[in-house]
Amino acid sequence: MFTSVSVGYKLFVGAVLLLTIAILANRKLSSRILTITDELTESGVLLKTKAYRQQIDSKTQELTLLNRELKRHIYELHNLFQISLDLTAIRELEQLINSYLNTVIGQLRIKNAVLYLVDTHNKRTLHVSKAKGLTEEEAEKLTFETTDNIVETVFQKRQPIVIADELTSLKEIEYFRHYDSEVITPLIHSHKLIGIMVSGSKINGEPYTQTDLEMLTLISNIVAVAIANAQLYHRLKEQSITDELTGLYNYRYFRIRLRDEVSRARRSARPVSLVILDVDHFKNYNDTLGHPAGDQVLKQIAKILMNSVRDTDVVARYGGEEFCIILPEVDEKGTKIFCERLRQNVEEYPFFKEEIQPNNCLTISLGAATYPNDAKITKELLIKADAALYYAKNLGRNRVCLYTERNMISPKLIQSQMIR
Repeated sequence: MFTSVSVGYKLFVGAVLLLTIAILANRKLSSRILTITDELTESGVLLKTKAYRQQIDSKTQELTLLNRELKRHIYELHNLFQISLDLTAIRELEQLINSYLNTVIGQLRIKNAVLYLVDTHNKRTLHVSKAKGLTEEEAEKLTFETTDNIVETVFQKRQPIVIADELTSLKEIEYFRHYDSEVITPLIHSHKLIGIMVSGSKINGEPYTQTDLEMLTLISNIVAVAIANAQLYHRLKEQSITDELTGLYNYRYFRIRLRDEVSRARRSARPVSLVILDVDHFKNYNDTLGHPAGDQVLKQIAKILMNSVRDTDVVARYGGEEFCIILPEVDEKGTKIFCERLRQNVEEYPFFKEEIQPNNCLTISLGAATYPNDAKITKELLIKADAALYYAKNLGRNRVCLYTERNMISPKLIQSQMIR
């Protein structure tokens, strides 16, 4: 009995101890689990916080880059807007083209640029309008026609092309490379090609980027419109000062230029001569053969006049069959020589059916006066040149008379030979 109690007691005590140990172990384990859980939670938060911070830092960098890119685009747009204002405000074609090439070279940092415009008379040909970074002689060695493959390609694509990417012939690539040409840009207005720009390599040696090509497209589109407007302005201006039949300056422009040339002669103390000429017996020619034949004669005489003068001289249609020429810095002696040569050129020209004229050929009479010896003001110079022409006409026509020679001519001789 004692033994049984003793064994049972031991078992009970052992069970209690095991239970106690289990409880203590469970508490310790729970505490450890809680500790580990706390540690893991804290670690997880830290990991998440770190990840969030990395994401935030990454997004901040992206925003900074985007902000810089946005500012750059805003600057480029502002710059492009200013360029468009500057270019479209220019009406003179030469000044516009010069500004265009300077803008392209400055914006893209390229070595050279050449602008070719479609010829107004021969629409197949493109001529050198302006060259920057190359001499015009070098630029003219690169010739283009609107039917050339590379010109047709750039016109069809309506945007700049990299020459090396479009050419398959090594010879052509080497040809363009010799002139340091890398990109061709079309200038198109109202669906028509008005020109192309050939631009050279970049100063830093790097290739053209997509941004460069886009910039070229935008600027060239603006300039194409500006050039078309400038050409229209030039044509309208020419029409306002040009005689429609002969292509010479009209009477209105002649009066302006005569006043300017006399003022310039006064400032420089140099002479200026005025020549007025008239087609002899033009009414007879016009009435016999008709106005179309008469108009053709006026055109031919205008051509003879233009081929006989200097670049500084001014040739105009005075009215009807009369023409006038301003000769800056030419005195009486020089004027006499010029007029005689001109008279002879007209006399020798084979006009249509000129044999119907009284002298069997079509001729002109010329009168001239010179500032300051003959006249001091514009109106006086005009009157005296006209008076000299009157003397020439009444001395038998087909001759030259200076105003200074009028005193050498006998009034009786004039009266006896007076025709009109």
